[in-house]
Amino acid sequence: MSTQRLSLINYDVLRELCDACRKERFHFVPAGAEPATGPCRKCGSDSSQLADMSDTAVCRLVMQPNGDMVVVPMIRKSA
Repeated sequence: MSTQRLSLINYDVLRELCDACRKERFHFVPAGAEPATGPCRKCGSDSSQLADMSDTAVCRLVMQPNGDMVVVPMIRKSA
């Protein structure tokens, strides 16, 4: 499996990272489907790309007040 996909039951989670401002955006797509990437919501740049995600990451989903879903690590690495 590609390190750019974290498989859930029926969906893959893909992490898109903006090269300009480093903002992350997550896509929930049906297993094997191509994501619809677009301009960054923070800076408007089109320089984003799919980034690696570990299948051993422990995360939870949090819904923001504006309806966006955010993947939040439950265990953060110490510096």
